[in-house]
Amino acid sequence: MTPGEGYGVTLPEEASWRRSAELRALLRMCRARKTAHGHSGSLRQEDVAALAGISVRRYAALERGMAARPSLAMIEAVAEALSMTGAERSALHVLARRQDPPMPAVPPGDDWAREGAHLRAAIAGFSGPAAILDEAWDILAGNAALAEWTGGWSEQAPADERNMILLVFRPEWAAVLPDIHDLRRAAVATVRYQYVRSLGSDRFTGLVTRLLETGPEARELWDRYVVEFRHRVYTFRVRHPGGGIAEATYLTSQLTPRLGLMLITIPAGMASPWP
Repeated sequence: MTPGEGYGVTLPEEASWRRSAELRALLRMCRARKTAHGHSGSLRQEDVAALAGISVRRYAALERGMAARPSLAMIEAVAEALSMTGAERSALHVLARRQDPPMPAVPPGDDWAREGAHLRAAIAGFSGPAAILDEAWDILAGNAALAEWTGGWSEQAPADERNMILLVFRPEWAAVLPDIHDLRRAAVATVRYQYVRSLGSDRFTGLVTRLLETGPEARELWDRYVVEFRHRVYTFRVRHPGGGIAEATYLTSQLTPRLGLMLITIPAGMASPWP
């Protein structure tokens, strides 16, 4: 059995070939589609290069999957020249640069504008703490139970500070969460993974800056360079205001590429960990 055979693993050479084939097919399809925008026949490589402000040679190399280290600006210019949809633009970044495209400069983007009202209504019906998070863990909407669970923070904090990663680095939560240091380690490792995948995004650069500003613990954890996938489910301990320690569970589910649902299941009779 060859390496990877039987395990659904693609060898690097084949993966590279597939990536080039997908990139070529995507760009050619988008060129052909431009006939619907007043062009006679498929848009030529020369036309795309002129619209994107790059050389024909550079664009031709991109379409063959042979462009060396294409810049963020170049890929964005090509996507604009070809009138790519959001999904096509994302695919272009992944295929050409092997990383996700930058997120919108102003969150929460089209997903929230389109679905926000329905999602607000949905989480309002949960008895436990619930929230809609964007790709950078900012809280776009939370229910009444979340406000009680966070001591009012999820409603009273400025909108640009309502971030679940930054929440665990607030000093007051050390008294509430016995495993706070483990939670902080996992939070930083998760941010590191998303940061690596989104190096072109100012949003994640800004999140990392704010994270490091919380204090020496965050900076020390960041310097360790631990990388982890985002946790979908995990159990953590909470100090009950009436005494003792109880367990709660954090669950997240992806709703769209940029929106996620967060639920916290808490013990009966423990509406809030605060006295």
